Amino acid sequence: KFHAGIAQSPAPEMRFTHVDGDAYQRTIVDQVNCTQESAEARKQCLLDLPAHVMSRKHVDIVNGDAYFTFPKSLGEDADVVGLVVVDPVVVTVTPRSLSTADFTPTTPLPVIVSNMAEENWQWSWALNPPFASEADMRTKLGPLFKNLSDEANIMERAIAVYSGQDPTTVWSLMTCDMRSTCPSNDVAEAMSAAMNMDVYRLYVTHKPSIGVPAFHFYDSFAFFGYFFEGFDYIPNEMDLKFQTHYIEMVKKFARDKKFDDGWGTFPGKSMTYENSEEISRIESTKPQQTVCEKLSELDLVIFGWQNK
Repeated sequence: KFHAGIAQSPAPEMRFTHVDGDAYQRTIVDQVNCTQESAEARKQCLLDLPAHVMSRKHVDIVNGDAYFTFPKSLGEDADVVGLVVVDPVVVTVTPRSLSTADFTPTTPLPVIVSNMAEENWQWSWALNPPFASEADMRTKLGPLFKNLSDEANIMERAIAVYSGQDPTTVWSLMTCDMRSTCPSNDVAEAMSAAMNMDVYRLYVTHKPSIGVPAFHFYDSFAFFGYFFEGFDYIPNEMDLKFQTHYIEMVKKFARDKKFDDGWGTFPGKSMTYENSEEISRIESTKPQQTVCEKLSELDLVIFGWQNK
């Protein structure tokens, strides 16, 4: 039983059932030849396999290969990670559908929905940026946008939303806004319309002093004190202040299930953790609200991360 929850960088979309998920993942047992009729026999077959057989050297799957990149860049299946689905027992409705569910929590259930500003940024880009120039970015983005829409000039209109940013940052922010930030806003707002759901929205733009953006997992690294072991990196004062803010926020939420510093429920309020002396900033707008409105006009916020 949950009395509160924090969804860090969640997949906002749940478009599939457990039946879809089973069919999607069954290719693995087929490829390792564990196709016995009974579940018990299949389980034993899998347990008897050497661990290395389950590696990609032996199993050809695309699950999640395009999860952290541009929508549909590697096809439909690669966009999906098989983790969470709707099922008849545990997760019977999607977060978007909570307001029309045939059940409600008996007491208010507080939830924080959070994401990083550049979830899709890749470590390899620190030394080898994905684009040699702005022209190179446009060349690579052109066919990707054609996979999404037939609308004329859609690529240029989307790039214009991020005017003044370097090509790598344009890509990183754009793909994150399309796949995480903007869909998460929509889902969090839909959840907030359900009875007894107190939804808080957190958006992290804080960049660590190692010189990389607010990428996927950085909030968890800071929370657990891991930071960047192996990179000869010593967190500076602002990094440690971000860590303290995050830890204290989690502790207070677990204890009180609400905040008394002005951070109200979504969509009326949201919280941003940033590179400032105060670290935290309460907003009366949604994360990336203006950007999301422009992307929505182009039908580019319908490609949120999804599970199957």
